[in-house]
Amino acid sequence: MADGAKVNGVAAAIDPEGLLRSALEKIVFFECRVSQLESELAAARTTAERARADAAKAHRREVELEQAAAAERGARADAQAQADDLVERVRLLEGERERLLSGLVERARIGGAPGADGAPGPEEGGADLAGFIAELRAEIDVLRAWKAAAEAGGVRVDAGGTVHVPKAREGAEAVAQLAGRFEAEGRVGLSGRDTDRMKELLATRADRVLYERSMDDLRAPDARTRQRAVRTLEALGSKAAAPLLAAALGREEDGDVKAALLGALARFKEPFAAPLAERALEDARPAVRVAALEALNAVASGDAEPRLAGALSDPSPIVRRRAALLLGFAPGERAEAALSVALGDPDRGVARAAAAALSGRPTARAQGALARALEHPDASVRRAAASSLSRVSGERISSDGSAPARRAASRRIAERLAAMDATALRDAVIAGADALAPARPSTGSGRADSPARHAAPSPARAELVEARPHAPARSAAASPARAGPVEARPLAPAARAAVAVAVVEAAPADPGLEAGIVGEVRIALRGCTPADLSAVLGAPQPRVDAVLAALAARGALVQRGARWFMA
Repeated sequence: MADGAKVNGVAAAIDPEGLLRSALEKIVFFECRVSQLESELAAARTTAERARADAAKAHRREVELEQAAAAERGARADAQAQADDLVERVRLLEGERERLLSGLVERARIGGAPGADGAPGPEEGGADLAGFIAELRAEIDVLRAWKAAAEAGGVRVDAGGTVHVPKAREGAEAVAQLAGRFEAEGRVGLSGRDTDRMKELLATRADRVLYERSMDDLRAPDARTRQRAVRTLEALGSKAAAPLLAAALGREEDGDVKAALLGALARFKEPFAAPLAERALEDARPAVRVAALEALNAVASGDAEPRLAGALSDPSPIVRRRAALLLGFAPGERAEAALSVALGDPDRGVARAAAAALSGRPTARAQGALARALEHPDASVRRAAASSLSRVSGERISSDGSAPARRAASRRIAERLAAMDATALRDAVIAGADALAPARPSTGSGRADSPARHAAPSPARAELVEARPHAPARSAAASPARAGPVEARPLAPAARAAVAVAVVEAAPADPGLEAGIVGEVRIALRGCTPADLSAVLGAPQPRVDAVLAALAARGALVQRGARWFMA
């Protein structure tokens, strides 16, 4: 059968052309579909390449932005450091200005009319004031340069004095690691023994609550709150807080709080605070370094002398002045050698402090250095040296003569001191401490000067006076107009503290007198004068001056004018 076949008995027709046409249609359809898929694949590949290029570009942009952010953080950190230094310098200069002005006012009040009782006249006081103003102007020029640099770095200071710069420094001090280790080992917590001791010292429940709250406030975010907590713990006087104060010192960044922590550790006198104070000497802020010096001097006792001598080369004159004052209480030839070198310091305030510190040291080396200081180019340093040598030698020494006259006086005094034996020189220096408490005008308090101040001079002093026929003898009955300028001149607190070293060395420490002085000053609302303390406690005036100077060096008391207050 050619055209058909039987299927189930029925004939079916077969069309070859239809089958061929159907096959061709399917082939054409699949070819079109393959072409379409190839076009879509090419478009997808193009889109993927473009996306990869965009991703690479975005990554490069991200790296550039990270580098710019790191540079910005570094610039902000530098600006913050400069701003902190600027604010610190302004604060310290304001403090120096207030102290100097208060000293000038007190000096004018004590001296009475210009030129009376040998007190400095208006020319001398005006010269000192003019010199101080010149120093302030020089400091202001430096501060203006710092301010311009800080403003260029984007630092903004509002009217209240707040510096608006985000903190970018994240580096911790080495002390923070030590504090963290102490805390991890449980050494900064309160043990049962410490708690019992705290309860013994803090008798009232209010004091204990204040103590615990202050311990919590050591981690407060606000710097003023932390500083107030440190002051409170220091006032409560519980040594159980010393380990936590040491831990807080390691993580503290604020300069005022750090100085307060060092002051509290200095008062507690814990030996472990010595290495912490040594590390704080590397701080960039002068106020912190000053507090570290005081803390090291309080807790390390004799071991602090090398660090105090090294601080005389500190870049800040404020730190050098404090180091010179503290070295005045350090015995030994090393301190005398360092103070002798400090007499040539470019800052005249440091040189005057060194002269005041050397004036209280009853050794030929110290007094010889003062004799050489008569040739110092600065008039104020020469006056300080002449004042001290006048008290020791018993004759009036002028510091305003010509250079040849000053050199001759320097050689004459040096030879005279070399001819004295150690005992006579020591007695002369101790006797010169009476000049630190000159007669003051009578006040409404009704207290008279102690009779011991008008006693006859010591035998060594009498020998010095009698050996000089040209030097008039000084007695308690001499009129103020006849008294020498040195005896009638009230000295600065730094000089009073330095000359009192001789009295401290001549007599042993008296904790009872220190406790009595602190108690009287604490209960006095308007402060206490040395004459008041001498009359109430029945102690000699030079001894009271020496104890006051020692308490001020430890940061327990502060002097405002002629009166002493709690720090």
